[in-house]
Amino acid sequence: MESNINNLLIKKLSKSPYLTRRNLELLLGSKRRTLDYRIFSLIKNGVLIKLKSGFYMSSQYVQEETESERYLEYIGCMLKQPSYVSLRYALSKYNLIPESIFSITYVTTKKTDRFDTAMQSFVYSNITEKFFTGFTQVQYKDKIINFAKPYKAIFDLFYYAKMSSLAEANECVQSSRINWEYVDRSNKLQLKKLLITSNVQKMQRVLQTLQAEKLI
Repeated sequence: MESNINNLLIKKLSKSPYLTRRNLELLLGSKRRTLDYRIFSLIKNGVLIKLKSGFYMSSQYVQEETESERYLEYIGCMLKQPSYVSLRYALSKYNLIPESIFSITYVTTKKTDRFDTAMQSFVYSNITEKFFTGFTQVQYKDKIINFAKPYKAIFDLFYYAKMSSLAEANECVQSSRINWEYVDRSNKLQLKKLLITSNVQKMQRVLQTLQAEKLI
């Protein structure tokens, strides 16, 4: 491609926060081999960033993005649908744990998965439909990010922990490093309600531990 055509194409690609193979077909042509070659060339030349098969980001869009944190949270929600930001990443953003979390962690009804890229790691944990709840919608420009409420991020953290006894539940609660002083009354009540109604044995152990420690 000549440079002026390249520049025009780059401009078109940079209008979208992400691109699918279908999007690229409309811009590059639908013949499979030709499309594969052109996508390969755009990745090789740094115009596109591949996140997974059939899912890409425009390098220029990434460079010009001023809300990079929200952007990547949104991209993760689009990479695997449906999903919501949760677990230690969400807890870190709520300042409920002391450490910063660099991988963005999600809960999904799809299979457990992970996508590692040069920009970010996106980590997904499977959950049943019954517990795919407790998230709010956060605005990213004109888009929506599904983001766990504090009580649900806490619930999810314990839900995936391995514990087969009350002693292990107690150890899990202690090692979670959650700052319970920062969890407001409303979230504590919602967490308690969800733990009670979950009908999951280990979550009953968590409830017992939290009540014994007077954390909820």
